[in-house]
Amino acid sequence: MVDQYPCHPLFLKNYAQVLQSKGDLQGAVEYYSRATLADPEDGEILVQYAKFVWENLNDQDRALSYFERAAQAAPQDSHVLAAYASFLWEIGGDGEEDEALQDHIQIEEEERKKEIEISTSKEEIELVSPSLRLAAALGIDVADSTADESSNVGNVEEYYKKMIDESPNNPLFLRNYAQFLCQSKEDLPAAEEFYMRAILADPRDGEIISQYAKLVWELHHDRNKALCYFERAVEATPGDSHVLAAYASFLWETEDEEEGDPMQDCIQIPLLHEQALNAANA
Repeated sequence: MVDQYPCHPLFLKNYAQVLQSKGDLQGAVEYYSRATLADPEDGEILVQYAKFVWENLNDQDRALSYFERAAQAAPQDSHVLAAYASFLWEIGGDGEEDEALQDHIQIEEEERKKEIEISTSKEEIELVSPSLRLAAALGIDVADSTADESSNVGNVEEYYKKMIDESPNNPLFLRNYAQFLCQSKEDLPAAEEFYMRAILADPRDGEIISQYAKLVWELHHDRNKALCYFERAVEATPGDSHVLAAYASFLWETEDEEEGDPMQDCIQIPLLHEQALNAANA
């Protein structure tokens, strides 16, 4: 069922639970993530993923983020709220829940400031690699960075890891590290993990979703799954010419495979298809 319906949240969630029961934690992470990506507003799925992250991965920051998103998505769901309260009590004890939440809010505000600063640098300077973009954001001399780029890859990676450790749910840091893994290290499986985390952190960022869709196609050659994420990217940012162009390029590349596909009528959205093709012809 998952192969036939790669973006159906219920099938993805159920399969994640099966993998979890078999002890395949890595596989469960993938399918829980895909389920939350398929329906970012399903509080039940989010809270199940949050419990999984806490109980099996012992990642408090990520679990807290997903519990908060679950409570926001389903504020009237007593099961979601009870699971969230139980988690807060477990990590904070009596009287410390508010402090934990305040700390998390403060971290989010700091992350947003960092994101704005780096986004400004990215818009002002067009560079050829993630490490050079990072150099610009940090104020490092670009010429020196170009000359020493190959020798500085390790230092750049350490910087990304440090930033993600400090702000594990910042979509910009996660996306930039995923780009670095793709372009500088050519480690596509590792990049996939961080793209998925970036989308979970900001499920409405069409650019990140589009980049992940391209990775899915390149790494897995899974047309249905890639198509699902390209369509989600266009739905998230219908006016973004880069997203539309990437979608159009994918449609042209897979045009031969589209013919005779029995699932096409169920998956394809004609309006999005037309938008993408128009963007490519513009």
